[in-house]
Amino acid sequence: MRLKNKTINLIILCSIFLFSIIVFFNTWSAMISIWIRSDTYMHGFIIIPASIWIIWQKKSTHPYLLPTKTSLLGLMFLILNGFLWLMGSIVNAQIIQQYSLVGILIGGIWFYIGNLGVKKIIFPLFFLYTMVPVGEAFIPYLMEYTADFTVNLLRLTGISVYRENMNFTLATGNWSVIEGCSGLRYLIASATLGIYYAYTTYTKAYKRIIFTLFSIVLPIIANGFRAYIIVMIGHLSSMRLAVGVDHVIYGAVFFALIIFTMFYIGSFWRDPEPEETNIYKINTKPYKYTLRNASFISCVLIVCISIWPLINKTIQLKYHAQTNIPKQSLFTIQNNWQEIKSPNWGWEPKFDEAVNESLKYFTNQEQTIGLYQVNFGDESQGKELVNTRHTLIRKEQNKQWINIKQTSVPLKIISTTVDFNVLINKKNNIYITALNWYQIGNYKTNNSYNAKLYQLLKRLSINTAPETYNIIFTKNKNSDNIHIIKRNEVLEYINNSIK
Repeated sequence: MRLKNKTINLIILCSIFLFSIIVFFNTWSAMISIWIRSDTYMHGFIIIPASIWIIWQKKSTHPYLLPTKTSLLGLMFLILNGFLWLMGSIVNAQIIQQYSLVGILIGGIWFYIGNLGVKKIIFPLFFLYTMVPVGEAFIPYLMEYTADFTVNLLRLTGISVYRENMNFTLATGNWSVIEGCSGLRYLIASATLGIYYAYTTYTKAYKRIIFTLFSIVLPIIANGFRAYIIVMIGHLSSMRLAVGVDHVIYGAVFFALIIFTMFYIGSFWRDPEPEETNIYKINTKPYKYTLRNASFISCVLIVCISIWPLINKTIQLKYHAQTNIPKQSLFTIQNNWQEIKSPNWGWEPKFDEAVNESLKYFTNQEQTIGLYQVNFGDESQGKELVNTRHTLIRKEQNKQWINIKQTSVPLKIISTTVDFNVLINKKNNIYITALNWYQIGNYKTNNSYNAKLYQLLKRLSINTAPETYNIIFTKNKNSDNIHIIKRNEVLEYINNSIK
């Protein structure tokens, strides 16, 4: 009987995983494609094998070899994550879809093996969440921290530094903190390894929590020292070292030393291995398999897993967003504003994969202002209105343009808060002021999370009004000195002139 139950259990558990791949193939595919193209998230390939290995190492304590009793809590967890996947799918929020997909997988296993089973393998199950590629939203903050840390440490060392946003200049040369310098790759790798190490090394919960936090804080601090050391090597060698491929090599070696140090420190508080209690010695009420029980469990899993893509498909068939660009009355109703051709400032906004876009310039004889609007229609993977890849400065412009200021400010003419940016052309010393915001139907916001929420509410109500991203931009008249570009003066000019 035990062998039969073991075989049935393993077959059903494998079927849950395979069925999730079939039903949510696009979500799995999107996640795996990120693992492939990004070194930062390549660890995703080993998370599932690592979880299986942990379970197998302590297989004698796992009740999946015993007759199983299903869990209502597990079923509720599965349904909740299915609903969250549906909400994320409606607005093409990949991070929500991917986390929910892992939750669906955990919920299916939890429902089948029961609460007793989940208690024994709760870590390897929830460790699966670490395979979700997340963290890009922290890059600007990590870059800011790295720049602050490096510049302050250089000044403490007695070295004169002039900083301009993410760029700083020493007597020996110029340096820039780019995305690769943010340390996100080190942070994610360290946190993932730290979580795994904490579980396999300690048995006390407080030790696991402390070491996990340590594995997150340490790489952030260490990345600041890494950047400082690389700049110092370049400075002391008159920019002969640490400015090419050796820059990457030094960083990799430093990270390896940090990981070794982290594990070495953690080893001092290692807990002894606990005595394992064989699960077969636990007095549990047997649950006998019958064809009816197996059929019922399978049907429940099939329905609760597959229903969400079907609902999403139904909503998509009914909903088709308008792809037109709504007319903005900011300029068109004013007699003193006339549309003109492009003034050729050397920069203009451009978002790829748009369904429809509009770029117009207007002048009132004193000032020229550009208006860019873009519509992504029904959206699809990689072609969303709210997407971190939509930036004012495209990759091919990074060598020439930089964003020296970004903040949120109120804009009276549209009665909402917008993003305020100042772009500078490093070669021609041209300054561009850009104000940007989302418009979802009649709702306007510069907050990407609010934009996603209103997209969801709008689509659930089958409201097909256009959804656009809008940018007002102008060449700053006082472009000879960055310090006289004052946010309030620019806003006052735009608010007073467009009325």
